[in-house]
Amino acid sequence: MEKTLVKTAIYSFITSFSLLLVLIQRVRYTTDVSGMGSVEETSYPDFFFMILKYSIITTFIIVIFMFLYKKYKK
Repeated sequence: MEKTLVKTAIYSFITSFSLLLVLIQRVRYTTDVSGMGSVEETSYPDFFFMILKYSIITTFIIVIFMFLYKKYKK
């Protein structure tokens, strides 16, 4: 069971990090009521740590789910 949890953690971290890297936009464009637009750009270190934080949280959730699944499957 430990081997399965480690593999699950590694694969879920890599997968979630890759997906978040592709899906989350670093530059956000917003439009006011009057029609004026503004651009908000996240710096690369902040963007990297945000993606890292979300992928670690996702990994913990998936590993806990897998642990409970394996424990109660028997």
